[in-house]
Amino acid sequence: MVKALVVLVLLAPACASSELVKPLIRARMGPAAERPLHRVVALSASCGALSTIRIENPQDPSHPTFETRELCPQSAMTAIDTLVRSTLEFGGFQIIDAEQVNAVTATRHEVLQRGAFYSTRTAETHGARFEDATPFEQAAILKQLGAEGILTTRLWIGAPTGFGERRTVAAQIRLMAIADGSMAWVRRCEIEVGGWTFDELAMERAARCAIQGARAK
Repeated sequence: MVKALVVLVLLAPACASSELVKPLIRARMGPAAERPLHRVVALSASCGALSTIRIENPQDPSHPTFETRELCPQSAMTAIDTLVRSTLEFGGFQIIDAEQVNAVTATRHEVLQRGAFYSTRTAETHGARFEDATPFEQAAILKQLGAEGILTTRLWIGAPTGFGERRTVAAQIRLMAIADGSMAWVRRCEIEVGGWTFDELAMERAARCAIQGARAK
């Protein structure tokens, strides 16, 4: 049974310079919380975002149009992966890089092509990711790597609202036990920033708040 949700509000030193309100941290412990999950596969962070851009109308400058687009700066994603993994290693975890997992996936992933009278099985090596592998392939890869847990990082950038373009930036980091797929813990941090704050900076601050204090059992 999943333990009760723990909510903690704090103002971390690294998150104090430009937020409009104090960061909100939510932490939930799962059935695998007390297990010694030391060797952990850290998958690359993923991101979902909404960003509104202004498009000028030369024929009517007083009535511009606005378009919503996805925005997940890759430079920030790479920095967040480094931040999360280094923090976990400092906390006693042994981290297996996601690129190592993807390399193994690329050598294992197979594609079955069925024809009218025959079928062929070929290896798919270009751009193969762990997430693209079948559940059986994933289990075999994780066993080969000797992993005990799997870590996922997800970020969101909310759509800006109002004249000040206030928006919420959230980071969620979750550790799952590989043996039975049960959750060890999930940690989420939400911050609210104004329009002058770069998304990359806000994402890094949210991730730092979310992973702060994570320790291996």
